[in-house]
Parts: sequence; structure tokens; C-alpha cells
Amino acid sequence: MIGAQFVLAARVLTGLVFAVAAVGKLAGRVRLAEFAASLEPLGRSPVGWLPVAAATAVAELAVAGLVVFPATARLGLGLATAVLLVFCAAIARSVQLGRRVTCRCFGRAGAVLGRAHLVRNALLAAWAAAALAVPPGPALGLDTGAAAALVGACAAVVAISWDSLAGLVRTTGTAGR
Repeated sequence: MIGAQFVLAARVLTGLVFAVAAVGKLAGRVRLAEFAASLEPLGRSPVGWLPVAAATAVAELAVAGLVVFPATARLGLGLATAVLLVFCAAIARSVQLGRRVTCRCFGRAGAVLGRAHLVRNALLAAWAAAALAVPPGPALGLDTGAAAALVGACAAVVAISWDSLAGLVRTTGTAGR
């Protein structure tokens, strides 16, 4: 039963994070254009950054929709893992090249992409991939299902607020110096 709870928590976490990210980017033409513009420091894109930004938002929306339904949840978790690994590669490359790319992961301006974003996305990818490794279990009761969903929702709030939380840690870590 613990496996089924873990998978449900992972589905809720993944679904909420990807839904908020997609909606943040698709909330209007301006938001999508701002996200595309934030990618420009990565270098040239053969198709331009607006199609890349739109494809990213569509992939995020697909993940959010797929993890909702048990029949497509594994496909959604697999797609989430792949998308997050691509994000990790892009962030690692931008850090390696010293490029200052503003995080617009959730549609609004955040910190400059860096190690904190790499850690967040790697943790999300690991959670989604681990849920894929868990064999399907028995149906959950209302109490255990609600508890698992609550854990996933709380984890999503942490992931979505990652920039703010990382800023607090950085501020606290340097306060005594």
C-alpha cells in the first residue's frame, strides 16, 4: 500500500507543478513572450525561442493532464522525467557557460537559473522516475488516498516556492558574516 501512496503523491506533486508552470506561461501572449525572451541568453535557437517556449508550455500541460488519470499516469510521469532532465541539462549548460538566464519556470520572473534550480528539477525528476519504478498497487482508501494527495500537494508548494525558499536559505546563511 505504501507504494500506491507514493505513486499518488508523485502524481499530485507532478501534476500541480506542471499545471502551475504551464498556466503561468500560457496566461497570455505577454507571459509566453516574456518566457521566450528569458531563454535568449541560452544562445540561438534554429526555430526561434517563441516556438520553443510554446512547446515547453504544451509539454507541461500534457504532463499535468496525463498524471491525472490512472490509465495515463505512468506515461505522464515518464514524460515529466524526460522534460525535467532536459531542463536540468539546459540549466547546467547555462551555468557552465556563465549565462544569466532568468527563471520564468512558473511564468513570473524569478532568480537567475543556477544550482538551486538544478537541484529542484533533479529532485522532481527523481521523484517522478521513482514512482515509475513502483509496481501498481491496490486501490487506496479515502483516508490513505487523501493523505498521499496532501503530501504531494505540500511538496508541490515547496517546489513552486523554491526560488523564495532558496533565497531565504542564502540570506540566512550569509546573515552572520
